[in-house]
Amino acid sequence: MFVAAHGATLTATKTTLIVEHSQLSRSLGCPERLDIALESITGLEHTEPGAATFGTLAISRSDAADVVIRFAPGSSPQAARDLIAAAQRGELSAAAIPGLDFTAVDVETANDNWGSICQVGAVRFRSGQETAARTWLCTPPPGLDKFLDVNISIHGIRPADVADAAPFVKVLAEIVEFIGRDTVVAHNAQFDGSALRLACRASQQPVPDLKMACSLALARDASRAGAIKVENHKLPTVVRAVGAADFTHHDATEDARAAGAIITALAATHGHQGSIADLFTARGFVLGSVSESQVFPVLRQHTAPLSAADTGAGTDFRDPPAAKKPAPPRNQPAPWDAVATPSKIPEANLDADPQGPLFGQNVTLTGDFAPFDKGAIWEAIAQQGAKVGKSVTKKTTVLVLGTWATKTSKEKRAEELIAKGQDIALWSKEQLFETLDLFIPAEEDIQPPF
Repeated sequence: MFVAAHGATLTATKTTLIVEHSQLSRSLGCPERLDIALESITGLEHTEPGAATFGTLAISRSDAADVVIRFAPGSSPQAARDLIAAAQRGELSAAAIPGLDFTAVDVETANDNWGSICQVGAVRFRSGQETAARTWLCTPPPGLDKFLDVNISIHGIRPADVADAAPFVKVLAEIVEFIGRDTVVAHNAQFDGSALRLACRASQQPVPDLKMACSLALARDASRAGAIKVENHKLPTVVRAVGAADFTHHDATEDARAAGAIITALAATHGHQGSIADLFTARGFVLGSVSESQVFPVLRQHTAPLSAADTGAGTDFRDPPAAKKPAPPRNQPAPWDAVATPSKIPEANLDADPQGPLFGQNVTLTGDFAPFDKGAIWEAIAQQGAKVGKSVTKKTTVLVLGTWATKTSKEKRAEELIAKGQDIALWSKEQLFETLDLFIPAEEDIQPPF
């Protein structure tokens, strides 16, 4: 539970009062965050704000100097005092999960380009409880600002609704400030992370470095483990399954709030206390990330955790390229970049399970492996104890066929060698993904990405 003060937010857990200062307050010398143990609070005194004067809440502590929080006219230091007193009496909601801090984010888009962001919602959670929320309407980045009827029919946002709104490039700084150092949660984080990255690139702005957690991944894990029973993993379905509050679907802030509620509910179901990173690690996942060069998805953890720095992987979620290479749209990455062969081949993990289906194999990929690029796939294959090859050779034992419009030269070469007696197994990319236990949202689990 939380109370907003002047330049700060006060959040109470069962053991701690958390004071988080805004960027402006930090620039004036306040710490970014101050954790005050409830048992150290010995006194609370407040003065109410007047019509044009600030009020205060003075917090006396047994182990450190007093803390004075200011409250602007119209705000309530009494509410903050009541919150702290309730926490000291142990009367906070049982839903509080100490350490579970994150910011949930959702975006809505104007058209089928994922970078065409027209609305962003963000909800901050502390100890699994909402402490602040923001909504931004914005004009999409230049060149991506056309609204399609199908998108409008889903979220109801029309060009007129953003006509007087700030452009995405202007609200980006506010979004980044609101997120701060938090891990970002989204329902199908690959989409929201990719949308933010593409919008930044289209706006010719630096892409913020973000850690990503996915409520969709956690929900699928929970249903697999029998913790929840759902017919699909769409946001409204999972919200109902975990008993979270009803919400207006496809409003960015409401969707973000719902994703955060899923995380909190599933953490409670698993009896988890601690950080969101620890929650995902405990469930067998590696957090994803967004950076200038890539979107690294939430993955199942293997023998050695994968990292974006190790793989140089990216996920731009593009369609397979056509036979000819058309010029990419302005400010958009070329669609054939996703199938480019990485330059560095990872070493096979000789400590992997020798009974694994890929251990000791010589594996080559051909085609498109969206939503992962070949750098991520190569690393995951190597972690299973296989050697990765760039080409089909007399050493190749497995050729994995990604999506492609026509038969590739590698596939033709493999067929020639098979005809000559070489034992080469032809795998589909789905077979490979299942073997590697890579997380990919199923079509029935996600809403259209608008």
